[in-house]
Amino acid sequence: MKDIKVIGSVNIDIIMSSQKLPTTGETVKADKYYLYPGGKGANQAVAVSRTGVRPEFFGKLGNDYFAEIIINYLKKENIDIAIKYGQNTGIAMINVEASGRNMITVYPGSNGNMSIDDFPDVRIKNSIVLFQQEIPLKTIRDFITKLREDGNFIITDPSPYSADKYILENSDILTPNQTEAQLLAGCDINSIEDARKASEIIRGKYRNNVIIKLGSRGSLVNYNGEIKYFRAYAVKAVDTTGAGDCFNGAFASEFLRTGDVDKSVEFANIAAALSTTGYGAFPSFPYQNQVIRIQEGN
Repeated sequence: MKDIKVIGSVNIDIIMSSQKLPTTGETVKADKYYLYPGGKGANQAVAVSRTGVRPEFFGKLGNDYFAEIIINYLKKENIDIAIKYGQNTGIAMINVEASGRNMITVYPGSNGNMSIDDFPDVRIKNSIVLFQQEIPLKTIRDFITKLREDGNFIITDPSPYSADKYILENSDILTPNQTEAQLLAGCDINSIEDARKASEIIRGKYRNNVIIKLGSRGSLVNYNGEIKYFRAYAVKAVDTTGAGDCFNGAFASEFLRTGDVDKSVEFANIAAALSTTGYGAFPSFPYQNQVIRIQEGN
């Protein structure tokens, strides 16, 4: 593979940090307030760039004030952008408590009507292509159909969760988190052994490779039928927003460089852990030298 393309969502994140998350009908006072670009697609593109590979990002924004903020951020992050415009930019409202737990409500905006027809001249060959599921599933299916014949390697994060059979069966690697893996496998995951069993079920159902992201417990990989568990890098987490996106982007960049799944998962585990030590999604994503420094220290 020669490069990395990210096709997916982009929005503005409005983040409220408080000591505890509100319950139904409760109002809590926020300690801090942040306004950052986000969206799983843009997050993954930033993670790719910060960990050493300049990606191209395909997304859709609104003709509004938020779009200008996002475009400026992405350009500063050394990302090539292929942006189309619709009516409104997507917005994510994120509540984060002191423990790092969060609650997120998303308005998709232009992400919700992004189509392959927005990019009629796109031609991607011999690339790693990252997908998530915050854009229409039909759009993802259409892109995958077009990309499968040109030597591309497709990595799909099935989040938000949807078990679209075509997408799942035509991805080279699936990267569900624990909850998504439970839904895909139809079983609970309460231990590493449970994760092993779930990975075998998922691989059997969809005939592809699986990386289950287990958060603070690390990652479990089932690649070509070989199952390996990788411990997490321990940190004091303050906000887990975007950690899974950071993992995917870091994994892709290291995989492009090395072609080694094990090295790429170890690299991505460190990057994802570091991303939880700051607030917001990609503002807290680490750079390649930060990850390498930890690797060499170990």
